[in-house]
Amino acid sequence: MSPKFIIAAGILLIASILAGCGGPRMSSYATAEEQFTQAKKEYDKEHYLKAVEGFQRIIFNFPGATIVDTAQYFLAMSYLGNKEYELAAVEFKRLIANYPRSEYSDRAQYLAGVCYYKNTPSNYALDQEDLKKAIQVLEDFILENPDSPLVKDARANILEGMTKLARKEYENGLLYFKMYDYRAAKIYFQYVIDNYTNTSYAALALFKLSESAFKLSEYSEALEKFSQFKTLYPEHVLIPQANEYIDKITHQLETVDATDES
Repeated sequence: MSPKFIIAAGILLIASILAGCGGPRMSSYATAEEQFTQAKKEYDKEHYLKAVEGFQRIIFNFPGATIVDTAQYFLAMSYLGNKEYELAAVEFKRLIANYPRSEYSDRAQYLAGVCYYKNTPSNYALDQEDLKKAIQVLEDFILENPDSPLVKDARANILEGMTKLARKEYENGLLYFKMYDYRAAKIYFQYVIDNYTNTSYAALALFKLSESAFKLSEYSEALEKFSQFKTLYPEHVLIPQANEYIDKITHQLETVDATDES
């Protein structure tokens, strides 16, 4: 056997081994539909990185194919499944911009908001810019798609997000309250009342706003706010305390009136 033959055979053997190590590869001549089927299989197996490669290949190589918007959607979903929320939001927004008539367009808008929401820090005290962005995107989604079955979920996410933002402002007010800076505290409590009315912190803020006015000897305002608290939240756990404050304020005002008359 000649040396040349041995070398040639060796090269072929190495080439075959290398080809085998790479696993099954999609033929460059496969159709968009065939490539989508392969990428979707990887997605269903939760092999998201492989799915990303497959869907990207379809988008780049078959920009005019009817299935390309579906590939774009599942590209975003692959990033979402892999918890790469920023990238997922970008791809959902790209779907909305490039394929506005896609059947996935409405859902992509909702999921973009979800991605921003998931990308926010769990600690309410940290920066919440992405949460504000999420709320805005979800509010736009509801406005533009009032009949969507996803509206209920969008509203639930908005309420959860607003509650988180409300807590941050409420805790700021509570900090000033504990430092006896009642005027600064009132600013934060009023902000919660004005901007996060539908959250559980609105009631707490109204109570503390009333209490702050009492601490500042602003009795008429305190009486008005505590009365408002009772009217708006008649079943609230703080109602007994509100009644105690109202009794104190009423007694104080009667004492002042009696002193003035004398």
